[in-house]
Amino acid sequence: MLTAANRAMALQVFEDLGFRGEAASNDEAPPVDSFEAFGGGEPTERGPEPEEPPVDARRPTYAAITTVGSLALISPSAWRGVALLRMRWLATSRIPASDATILSGDGGGGKTTVALQLAVSVACGLGDWLGTTVEAGPVIFFSAEEPDHEMRRRLVRVAEKRGLNPDEIEGLHFHFASPERCLLAVSRPDGGMVPTPLFEALTTAATQIRPALIVVDSIAATFGGNQNDRVSARTFVSLFRRLAQDLDCSVLLLDHPSLSGITSGTGRGGSMDWQNATRARLHLETVQGDDGSSGRVLEVKKSNYGPTGEKVKLQWEDGCFVMEGTASAPHQAAGNAVAEQRYLECLDALTTQGRHVCPGKGRGFAPKEFAEMPQADGMTARAFQAAQERLFAAGLIEAVPYGPPSRGTKRIARRA
Repeated sequence: MLTAANRAMALQVFEDLGFRGEAASNDEAPPVDSFEAFGGGEPTERGPEPEEPPVDARRPTYAAITTVGSLALISPSAWRGVALLRMRWLATSRIPASDATILSGDGGGGKTTVALQLAVSVACGLGDWLGTTVEAGPVIFFSAEEPDHEMRRRLVRVAEKRGLNPDEIEGLHFHFASPERCLLAVSRPDGGMVPTPLFEALTTAATQIRPALIVVDSIAATFGGNQNDRVSARTFVSLFRRLAQDLDCSVLLLDHPSLSGITSGTGRGGSMDWQNATRARLHLETVQGDDGSSGRVLEVKKSNYGPTGEKVKLQWEDGCFVMEGTASAPHQAAGNAVAEQRYLECLDALTTQGRHVCPGKGRGFAPKEFAEMPQADGMTARAFQAAQERLFAAGLIEAVPYGPPSRGTKRIARRA
């Protein structure tokens, strides 16, 4: 039986789509498997976030709302004095925070491995994933396709590639759903989707663990409806968007494209509403090299909050994917650490002198200023900019206001 909270969530999804009436209960759904942490680790709190904003600060309510009939209307004047929230990314310019993203790719193409590499980077606070900066925090990986022994093999390869002991990864939590009990939502006669008790169990676990990322592998295995039905597609995605917003985490849904999606290279599958309902979509495509070898291209197909069209060429190395032509992951991590250390040394030097640098491009842009300092030791502005993103994501630096409040000027400082 659904809890009152999840029942209300499902009803709200239907109302947002124009439906009315009670959502059908799912009393006949099969019993739920227990949600177990992989490796025996206890649920961990999400990172050092003592000042996490309350829900109403992320989605503020406004007093100046006019109700016309049954329709609530708001004018821009109601936003006067309300702070504009900064855009946050789980993976910069690829996966937004507090929202759902789809990663598509043909079967056997490596979606699960790519997602696992992301999960390890987030859970272990490594700060990077295939050329982009990522946040840190606990991860829930809901696997409805791969059994535990196969996932363990992949985890060992990914961890060892990053110089980690897989047995010591406490922030990564797996659930392995049995094939007959893996649906997270089932369809109603009108096409809408109702969350199952398994979705409720996932929500409960996520509420306790407070993950930065939830990975669902895959849509095909957990979706109990018609993939070509636009209402079913949209309401299924809406369940995860609401979950992401309520828990302030990112949700990554792995998806298999249709045959036409594979042939055309778009990566789409079923109704167009699978793409329309999400704010970001990635596609992993298998490509053939001139020498007959196969590689992968990770492309940003859609992003409502950032640029699209980014293509990252990947190659297979030691059981996982790395950027084509880049140094091995341990060497790259070591290089990143050097850049971050030099960044902090430059910041400390200017702070001691009473000089300020800014996070945004323009006058006093920190990476440009640092590249001209003796402490840079040849480090470029581009390398400093990448280091700055990683340091922000790790919570080691922050942008603090200074000067007259009317100017809204911010400087970079070490986080206390």
